[in-house]
Amino acid sequence: MNMVFKTLTLASPNPSPLDGYDLIIPSWEVQFTPDSEPITLNGTIDWDKDFAGTEEEDALVERHFTSLEKGTNFPGAKYNCFGRWERVNSIPTRRGITYLRKVNGHPRAKAGPSTCARVSCSYKAGIYWCNNSKSSKTLNSFGSIADGAQVIVNKCHLGSGIQEYTAGQVFYKTDWNVIVQEVKC
Repeated sequence: MNMVFKTLTLASPNPSPLDGYDLIIPSWEVQFTPDSEPITLNGTIDWDKDFAGTEEEDALVERHFTSLEKGTNFPGAKYNCFGRWERVNSIPTRRGITYLRKVNGHPRAKAGPSTCARVSCSYKAGIYWCNNSKSSKTLNSFGSIADGAQVIVNKCHLGSGIQEYTAGQVFYKTDWNVIVQEVKC
């Protein structure tokens, strides 16, 4: 278990791959068992290449991070495709979305505007959650962020199959948004 907590407290990359945004370390509150007190974890498991994709990560996700929350509805949401965001292959982006749907807990972000946390990154597919509110924000689940990334994949795509690419930003009505783009993980 020590390896897990060490992994979960890694620092964010510097400089920020999101020009004009402050990149922060994501945090979330989670209960490991129904009887335990909630604890706050910082960082993401998939930042550590030695840990990501291992049996230990799979066990942690399956045992402790199975999401029970419903997602977020994005009807009529404003979105921007590509533009300033580097295109990335859709396949690892979809894997990141699936991963986020499994992570339990309540993601938290410090006050914005333009404060972002990279919540998933693998095979150059970065998914970011940004807070544009002047106050801190807590979401019901990482599934809400996954829903935003899914909107981008659905609305912002070029090509098809293994040659399908996506990138963009979608804005939620309560001053937060999701960005998908290529990034060094």
